[in-house]
Amino acid sequence: MPHTAIFFSTRLTFTTHTDFPINAVGDRGETIDVYLFNSNTLDNEQIAAFAAHYLHPQEQAIFHKRKQQQAQQEYLASRIIIKTYASKYLGYDFADLYVLFDSQDNCLHVYHHNQIIALRCCISHSRGQVLVALLPTTKQVKLGVDLEWISTKRSLEKVAKHYYHAEELQACLAQTEAVSETVVEEALQPSALYRIWTLKEALAKAIKQPIAKLIRDNVFAYCAPFNVHSACYSASDNHNNAMFDLSIISDIELTDNAGNTHINILMGKLDQDLRKVK
Repeated sequence: MPHTAIFFSTRLTFTTHTDFPINAVGDRGETIDVYLFNSNTLDNEQIAAFAAHYLHPQEQAIFHKRKQQQAQQEYLASRIIIKTYASKYLGYDFADLYVLFDSQDNCLHVYHHNQIIALRCCISHSRGQVLVALLPTTKQVKLGVDLEWISTKRSLEKVAKHYYHAEELQACLAQTEAVSETVVEEALQPSALYRIWTLKEALAKAIKQPIAKLIRDNVFAYCAPFNVHSACYSASDNHNNAMFDLSIISDIELTDNAGNTHINILMGKLDQDLRKVK
């Protein structure tokens, strides 16, 4: 099924940056900027200091409800990236910004003095890796991202066989080379199963629907009118390489003039006062 093969191809370019925030070049226009940051690099001392230094009181109230260290790291990283971007590129004062999820419209909003600013944002995190997509716009843009750790212990196979659409299962099967159609039990590759899952999660965020409503539907049909980019990413995790799958879905094109879709991997340390970065 050649029409589904494109969903399993690598359509993202990863570029590493040691500076934070990344310096923009030229007219940005209607461009989706995507950042990936390993929040596991934040130690206990930084977590406490950054929460006090960078979080708005409303964000701090949410932060302190997160008891697990990794959840705190991920929350901090996402808010710091979003607010630094809004401060540097849109000219807002960092200290007056805060980021909250609106359960009414299932969307993450950035506020400045209680007013929502023109910055569309979507985030995902897994095992400490934090993915943030940002688009300055006043338009009602559809944008969804998802990042999932490809676990070798947590199999999606049972979930897939129970919930995935028949065409999705066939597409996963087609990703396995030289496998007899009779050997279905061992034919579904984890990477293919996770790709379907990240597509479903990113789609759910883009069209603001609960994943439970989409899990049985054919994600390929839903994605047809959208721009879809996916890839696998390898990250160092306690001296071991951990594999992640990520998908980005939007109703605007994600590529630059050269036809590339970049994921900016932020490797720099958060060792400057980002509230003063312009």
